Amino acid sequence: MSRSRPASNPISYHKHTKQYYVTRLGKRIYLGTDKGNALIMYHQLNLGIESTPMDSPRLIQITMKELANRFLMAQQANWKNPDKTLKSYRDWIGRFLKDHPRLRLADFTVEKFAAWKLSLKQRDYSAESINHYLGAIRAMFNFAEDAGIVEKAPKLNRVKNETKIGQSLDSKTLYTSEQLGKLIGHADLQMKTMILLALNCGFGPKDIGDLTWDHINDERITLPRTKTGVCQTYLMWPEISVLLEKIQQQRSERIRKAAKRGNKRSDNGYVFITWFWKPWSKDAIAEQFRKLCTKAGVTCLGFYRLRHCASTAMSLEATPHVQRKFMRHSRLQQQTTYTHIPDTEVDVATSKIRRRLLGKKKLILNEERNQG
Repeated sequence: MSRSRPASNPISYHKHTKQYYVTRLGKRIYLGTDKGNALIMYHQLNLGIESTPMDSPRLIQITMKELANRFLMAQQANWKNPDKTLKSYRDWIGRFLKDHPRLRLADFTVEKFAAWKLSLKQRDYSAESINHYLGAIRAMFNFAEDAGIVEKAPKLNRVKNETKIGQSLDSKTLYTSEQLGKLIGHADLQMKTMILLALNCGFGPKDIGDLTWDHINDERITLPRTKTGVCQTYLMWPEISVLLEKIQQQRSERIRKAAKRGNKRSDNGYVFITWFWKPWSKDAIAEQFRKLCTKAGVTCLGFYRLRHCASTAMSLEATPHVQRKFMRHSRLQQQTTYTHIPDTEVDVATSKIRRRLLGKKKLILNEERNQG
């Protein structure tokens, strides 16, 4: 029974001739007695490059782009979410390829890798982005070594990741009540309803875009979260019910006017649609919210930060398990990312703890009695 060879040893050795070989269409192709040159020949055959072991360089004369394509093709089988992960790796490796057009594998060095990292810092890339870029290139060279494309990958770990310097999760900036009031006051009907839903239900842009009239029943909204599959039913604030009724009235009027002009229009069941009768995308919501922040004179932290505001407020009013249901998380520890307790709330809590433990009376310590 035939069996596939491991990627780390793609060639075979023939004891009698003392040569390495591969089999193509039932025929052996001998690659010479030197394993390094044989590996070069093997990969050049895969790339459609004809040469002999005698005139081949020690490193395969392929470009970094060709290596990247082979890496992405092979690694897709190992990713849980190939489509999403492939897009990320294409972006990360694509940044390197754009900065190094037509770079050959043989010309790549640790010094060049370090210089690239320095250039990313000079272009003000965040530490998180830089680390993603560096990690993708390291993974690509680890693959090259495992697959025998290079005998030994360069020691890229000598170029360290960037240290993430910034605020802790607990001190992350949130919108204040005053800022939220300004945003709501300057927003149009749809955006105002989106903001209140984000605060009422902890909705993110994806939830807003997915929301249909079928998810709304009387004064309640039932919507599963796409990311976790967890479903929760929310009691809507009275203001939201009023706003949704206004949206329905305006929608009916638009449909009526379009029909009068001979155009049949429909929102296809979506609560929020654009002027062109399309459901709102995440990017469209984020862009319109950014414009609203500019109009209201509020520093834009992103629409998704409203979900953080809702989570933090809920953590101060309910138990962690209630907060988990509210956020539609599958695990209890997930909401720590969305909860940012200010120091003032800790001060209030310590005062309450004192009253619970010691009572309301002021303690008279021995030192005070002696001084009296």
